This record gives sequence, C-alpha cells and structure tokens, in this order.
Amino acid sequence: MRRILIIKLGALGDVLRTTPLLRVLKGEITWVTSEESAPLLAGNRYINRLICMKGADTPRIKERFNLVVSLEDDPAAAALASSVKTHELVGAYLDNSRVRYSASAREWFDMSLISRFGKEKADGMKMNNRRTYQDFLFSMVGRRFQGEEYVLNTPLTKCQVPGLVGLESRAGAVWPMKRWSGYERLAARLEEVGFKVKLFRQYERLTDYVDEINECEYIVGGDTLAMHIGLALRKKVVAIFTCTSPYEIYDYQRMIKIISPLWKKYFYRRDFVPEAAEAISVDSVFEALCSLSKSKRI
Repeated sequence: MRRILIIKLGALGDVLRTTPLLRVLKGEITWVTSEESAPLLAGNRYINRLICMKGADTPRIKERFNLVVSLEDDPAAAALASSVKTHELVGAYLDNSRVRYSASAREWFDMSLISRFGKEKADGMKMNNRRTYQDFLFSMVGRRFQGEEYVLNTPLTKCQVPGLVGLESRAGAVWPMKRWSGYERLAARLEEVGFKVKLFRQYERLTDYVDEINECEYIVGGDTLAMHIGLALRKKVVAIFTCTSPYEIYDYQRMIKIISPLWKKYFYRRDFVPEAAEAISVDSVFEALCSLSKSKRI
C-alpha cells in the first residue's frame, strides 16, 4: 500500500483547512502535527496514524514513504521532512541549515516567510493572489481542487439551535488586527430582529469549542479558527477580513466575505490600529448575515 506522510503542525485553522487533501490522497496516511492541533485530527477516518511533534523535538520515523507533503516553513518541521526516507518530497525541507522548498510547491511558498524572493515581494504576491489555499495545496500533489470538504470528526453532543448566531470577537496574539470593533452593536441589532446570539469565550478543551460552534446555525467572526470550524461543520458563515487574504479562503457556497475598505493598507500587519478595526460597518455585517437567513430578517 502507498504510504503518505503529511507534516502540518499549526496554526489550528491552517491544519483544518488542509484536511480536504485527505479526500484525494489514497494510501496509508501518517500525519505529524502539534499537540495543540491534535484534537482537530483525532478520530479522522482518513488518518491511519497521528504523531504529535513537541517543539523542536523531531520524532523518529523510520519507515519509507512514497510521498511526504511538508507544509511548515520552520526549521524543525523542515528537518523532519529531510530526515524521512521518501520517493517524493513536496514542500519545505532543510538544506545546509536553510529551509527551502520543492519546485512543486513554489507557487505557495513563494508567498511565504521563506520565499526565495524575500518578504516584501512575497507579501506583494500574496496580496495580489486570487487562488484559494486548497487550490495551491491540491496542485502541489498533482490534483485539481473541486470543492472537496474539510474533514472534522470531533465528537459532537449539541444539536443546532435554529436562528442561533455565534459571534467570535477574539483573535490570537499574532493577528490583533483581526479584532473587529462592532460585535456588541451587531449582537444588539440581531436580537432586535429575532436572532439568538452567543458570544464565544475561552473553553477548557478544543473539542468543547467545536461543540459550541456546532450548536449555532450561523457564525460571524474574523479570519480565525471559528471560521474554519464553521465551514467544516457546514454552517453559514460571515467572515470579516481586515488584514489577511480573503481570496485564499474557499467559501463552499455558504460563506459571505466582508472585506475592509482599508484591507490593502493594513495587509499582513501584525500590530493593532483602531482605524482597521472600525473600517467595516455594522450594517454591512448585519445585512450579510440576514441575507444568509432564509427568513430574510432585515
């Protein structure tokens, strides 16, 4: 049987949006990920073995693979990819202590932190890009992306509540610019017209967070993990883009993207500027959510 190794550690949303690849890779699949991301992959019916990588401690993998798909640009993950015996390596690897990438993965990694063109040109290429992440990912392995869905097999206990809108107002420390300022005002508007509203908080377990999202019919948030989980659970999603690429995200015909008019000005900025958080109107997000609702509750 064909043996395949995928190396994708984080971030959590990026791990989840890599799972459509599992639908087209045929064989015995081993996935190396981080301990933090593991709950998103546990129980995945396409993965034969899940290995957690702890920091820079590279696991020892002795068997030979037909294909290694290496999707991280950090040295530890690239070193792991280089250490594994394989007939074909796609993606990042370590060469004389420097992270490089295969020709088959150039279109994606040319826009990354390890771009052969340098960060400034890479960021410009990323801004101008109009292809989805899945399109790049499938192209790396010689396949054509045709709308294959995410794969998320997390156990769920909560049933969907009709009309319940989940709001994810938070953003990680890496991308504070993703924190839109209008969630409280949006919640009030939604409740006025009959929607129920839930504001997500910190949960002890990642699986509990997935379950909370599953209870919602609609999800509103930035380009964050909640957006990806919402898509994976086939929710209707309104996604707010303030500083990252909306074009990399495939909408699966159930997501509306709200793109800031200042998107280019703050593209890939990792600080926080109030102007960026306030550039998108509450009206535009409210109307997008209502347009996803069959009842048209404007």
